[in-house]
This record gives sequence, structure tokens and C-alpha cells, in this order.
Amino acid sequence: MSTRAVGSVIGLKPEFPAQYVALHANVFPGVLARIRQSHIRNYTIFLHDGLLFSHFEYTGTDFDADMAAMATDETTRQWWTLTDQMQQPCDWRAAGEWWATLAELEGFAAGRADGRIGVQPWAPEGERTAVRLAFVAPRSGAVAAGRSPASASIPGVIGARAFVSPTRVFVYCEAEPDTAADAVATGLQWAFGLDTPPAQMTAVFHTEGAARGRVFVSGCFDMLHSGHVAFFREAASYGDLYVGLGSDATIFQLKGRRTINSQAERKYMIDALDCVTECRVNTGSGILDFEPDLDDIRPDILIVNEDGHTPAKEALCRERGIEYVKLRRVPHAGLPPRSTTTLRAESLIPFRIDLAGGWLDQPYVSTCCPGSVLTISIEPTVEFNDRSGMASSTRRKAIALWHNALPHGDPQLLAKVLFSFENPPGTKEVAGSQDALGIVLPGLNRLHYERGEYWPSRIEPVHDEAILSWLERRMFLLTLGPRVSTFRVLDETRIDEAGAQALAAAADACWDAILARDTAAFGAAFRRSFEAQVAMFPKMVDDGIREMIEKYRDRALGWKLSGAGGGGYLILVSDEPLNEGITVRIRRRDSL
Repeated sequence: MSTRAVGSVIGLKPEFPAQYVALHANVFPGVLARIRQSHIRNYTIFLHDGLLFSHFEYTGTDFDADMAAMATDETTRQWWTLTDQMQQPCDWRAAGEWWATLAELEGFAAGRADGRIGVQPWAPEGERTAVRLAFVAPRSGAVAAGRSPASASIPGVIGARAFVSPTRVFVYCEAEPDTAADAVATGLQWAFGLDTPPAQMTAVFHTEGAARGRVFVSGCFDMLHSGHVAFFREAASYGDLYVGLGSDATIFQLKGRRTINSQAERKYMIDALDCVTECRVNTGSGILDFEPDLDDIRPDILIVNEDGHTPAKEALCRERGIEYVKLRRVPHAGLPPRSTTTLRAESLIPFRIDLAGGWLDQPYVSTCCPGSVLTISIEPTVEFNDRSGMASSTRRKAIALWHNALPHGDPQLLAKVLFSFENPPGTKEVAGSQDALGIVLPGLNRLHYERGEYWPSRIEPVHDEAILSWLERRMFLLTLGPRVSTFRVLDETRIDEAGAQALAAAADACWDAILARDTAAFGAAFRRSFEAQVAMFPKMVDDGIREMIEKYRDRALGWKLSGAGGGGYLILVSDEPLNEGITVRIRRRDSL
């Protein structure tokens, strides 16, 4: 592993030394994690007479990309808003710099032969026992005269690096723990030909000495795979990692299926990972099953992956003063992306989203007014929660009927088979046919329902790649949690001709907007379809859903629930990416 040493300098305003030192005694855990993720180690900041000198070692392969990742990291930017106001950049810094980069003085050596830079790398940060020292002196003596300083074997010094600015020389040293700083300064005075010893700087921060906070993650973590391990390792870079496991009972409640591995076996495997400090089974229930355990663990950070984010988790962290961090799914280098969903045998059966017109597939609604329902078939890239309005109950019937994948054959015929299998003779509450059709038919489909009919009279498919890709980039799902077993959407309905007409008109407008790829019109029609549904089925929404909608009202062009309400997902339409939202992949017709 090659190592690049980086030295830099900046001024510190005279009124801020005490505050700066105190702040760096309590660095945000997310900042420390970003430093490690940007392949920076052995990062130390020293202070003397209004000057801050930093030294670190870079071990990555793309310095510019890693520094750009740090500059765009939200937590790091928040940290910089605190530190930047205390600092005073040097006038001679390069364009675009805040800290001025120093030139390393090549050929300088001031330590044991086995510790010289370029002869043998210093030990990894976690294995070092040396003390870190820094000195500053005017640019005089040998350096000012254009000569290289003399090599020096200073007792106790393991290795040293020297950096120069237009007016000063900075030296970073690592020395044996009992080495006297005065003796090192005297040795450096001789090496550089200085009139007086260089001034010792005071260390105000070091990555190794920074306190590690507590990090908490929670999930099912069934069928442990490389994606889980990559997630745990990245989370552990933020601090000491505590893992909360969903109990077998909670997973059954949320997913509608039993785990492959019991909670005891899942805990045993996760406890065996060296990046995990402790694993425990959550004692609560539901999507916030870990809430009762937070008082005991007392984490500084709660971390979720992109499809594990829910507004309820974020609100809980805000209420308790816990930092909330969302991570992207990034596989370990050279390994394929993994999720439990993709490993389960049932994973190839699609889900369904109705975009507009939902309920018109029910004769007791279409009797008031005929109309169309717009559906898309969704690849199971995410393990969507059970009872979430994604046709999950129909999907379970498809799994029972066809096991792990849709069979080959006429899609409409297959959808009729699935619809009949789900609704045998004598069924009291018949599931709408859009569920079966939405799962089986690939792409986007417009299902035309005549007055009082269960099955559409005609179907208009869309397989145009430009339209499907456009649609995928404008829809974002926010997790609300599954519907509770006592939810009854058919209570207090107000189904009438005006409501059904409004729903049908909104579906037609939504279809036209999608074909035109008009995001504003799509969002407006999407929203009107939802409002027409709620007018007839008021139990679809509750106060929590209304609060969520208000939160995103200024960021989204439209919204609706993923199904009949009571939970599931809030789907937002936006021209701009919503990082907290889950994106979907529409199944193409060349897929199974």
C-alpha cells in the first residue's frame, strides 16, 4: 500500500484557540468516519502562535475523488460551518484551497534507519505506540540558503517529515514515548542550521485519540451475506457498532413470512463478526421494534441503508438527539450487490404499484362510473414490507402457485389464472383484478374497466424504454410501515358517482402526462387520483400520513399511497432526486 504524506497550514483567529481545542475534543463521529472512508489515517492537527499545522497520510488511489467525497459529505459540511469561522486562510494558498498545502522537503531524514520515510513505512495507525510531535521555525538556515538540511539520527525519533511554506518550516515527528521534546528540537536545530531551536506545537486533534461514539443499526439480517457484512463494516467506521435484530415474531408481522434462520442463530453469526461490538434481539415490536432498547444502548448515531429509511425512524432520532445517517448499498470491491430479497427463492415474483385510478377495478366503484387503472410491474429489488399496498397478498398467492418465478405464457391468461386462484368461488371480499394484472403484465399498463365489471375490457401496454426510464427517475417511495391487522379501509366509505368520475378523470390525465413525460402534469394528476380515492375511502389516511405529506409538500409535485392506505409506502413524484426515497425498477417485457 503506497502512502502519500500531506501537510497543510491555516491561521486561527486570536479569539478562538480555546473554543477550537474544545471543539476538536468532541469531533462528530460522522466526520471521523468520513476521514477513514476517504483513506486518511494518522491525521493530526497542531497549534502554535495562531498557526494550525495538519499532517495526515493518504492510502487511497484517487486523492481528488476522496477529497471531493469529503467536501460533499453532509456531516463534514456541518462540521466545517463550525470550524471555518474560527480559521484565517493564508494569503498565499492556491486557488480553491482553504487550508494551504505545504511542499514536502524531499530527502530529509531525522530518525532511526528503519524509520526513515521511503525506507520502511511506519506501522499501521492502530499498532503505533509512538508519540506525535510537531515543530515550527522560520524558513532560515539551510532551507533559506537553498540547501537540503543535514540528516540527523536524533535519539528517540523514529521518523520525521518536513514541509515548507514561503516563510516557515514545519516538521512532523514520531518518537518513542519517553523521548524529550527539547532534545528533538535541539537535533532539528542542528539539522536545519537554525540559530535557535524550533518551537514545539501543541497537538489539538488526532484521529486515533478521538473518542469513538456508539453506533446502532437494526434489521432482520436473515440469510447473512456479503451485503450485510459490507453494511456492518461501513457502519462500524462511525464508531462502536451495536446491532439490533428483529425478533422472529416481529419479522413475521412485518414481512408476512418466517425467517430462514432463527433469532438465536442470526445473533450467533453477527456476534462472530469482529466489526460488531454487541448484537442483541430487539425487545419491541413493529417497525420501531428497537425503541425500548435505545435507553440501554444510548447510541450517538443510528444508521440505516437506503431502503431501511423511514420518516418514523428519523423523527425518533430527532426527538432523542441521535444523529441519523443513511447509507447507500455499496458492495465490497469485486463482489456483486447482495440483498436478502435477491437470495430468497421467491425473489423473482414481481410486486405491483397502481399509479392512478385504483378502486375502479372493484365493481362497487365502477358501477358509479367506468374508468381506467394504471399499473406498473415492479422488480423485487427491495424486500418490500408485507401489507404495504404493493399487491403483496396477491404476490404470495403467485408464489404458492408458481414458486420462484412467473411461468412463460400469455400474460393475460396467466393473470386470469392468478386472479381465479386468489378468489375461489365463495370469496366474500374479492381482490381487484388490477393486483394480478399489475404483477403479471410487464411495463406500464392502462386497464379499462367498464361499469360494474371485474375484468378490464381492454388493456393498453407501454414498453417504450424512454417512458419507463423517465417514470423510474421521478418516483420515490418513503416507508410508512405495514398496515396493522385491525385496519379496515372499507369502514365509513362515501362511494358515489362524483367521486368515481373524479378518480377516472385523474387516471386519464395521469396517463396523458406520462406519455408526454410532463412531470408537473404527472404529479398533479397523481395527487388528484389520490385525493379522489380518499374522498371515497377516508380511512385510507390517518394523522401520521397527513403529517408526512405536509413535510414533503414543498419538495414533491405529487403524492399518493402505494395501496389502500393504513401504512405501506408514500409515493412521491419529483423532478429532483429524493435521497431518502426508495427508487423502483419497472419490469421489462423481456424479463421473466
